[in-house]
Amino acid sequence: MDEEKKTIFGKIWDFFAKPGIKFQQKHPEFYNKHRDLIGSTICGFIGAIITYLICSFMPYAFGQRFAEMEILIPDIDMELAGIKYDWSIIGFAIRWRDGEAIIGGGLGYSISYYLANYLSHLASFFYMRKFHKSNINPYKQYFIGLGFCFATTIITNMINGLWLPIINAKLTFIEYNIIVLGVIGIVNFIIGHFQNLIIYKNDSKLNKKILEKDEKND
Repeated sequence: MDEEKKTIFGKIWDFFAKPGIKFQQKHPEFYNKHRDLIGSTICGFIGAIITYLICSFMPYAFGQRFAEMEILIPDIDMELAGIKYDWSIIGFAIRWRDGEAIIGGGLGYSISYYLANYLSHLASFFYMRKFHKSNINPYKQYFIGLGFCFATTIITNMINGLWLPIINAKLTFIEYNIIVLGVIGIVNFIIGHFQNLIIYKNDSKLNKKILEKDEKND
């Protein structure tokens, strides 16, 4: 049964890998030179699609009730350019427009955003392991990657929480979401590329240490 599943997964991988294989055959020198970057770009594109779809539509599924609730840790009052807002490390504040809470903020958006990040990490885990032909213990690799994902999310929230509420107050949800995902997507891609090299390449310092430790334990 396991072999059958692997075969099915392999067929799916081969199907979606065809464009990349053709590009590699046509431009072998360029591909080999920039292989790691190409892999991270494809991985980032997959993550961007997942994040955009979930963050754009799931808040509406949670509805108005969740848009009017918020969990902010910590909840610090800020004011910039005449706009008052809440700064936090975890969670997104309620979005207000003309004195009313609107879809695209609060608990509904917070859950959507963190779920999108988790699913993006999950997709990255499966894709990058296959792409780099990683032979590291998958359980260790998964939780190390999850730790990186959590840390990146926290750090970007801390930074973006200083300026996003300003455009939040001036733009529609769709406009705001496009800018958020665009800016954060570029930052996450840069950070994610180096994370991919550290986590998934067999010859990274981290993975060499993991392999050495596993060999000693055996």
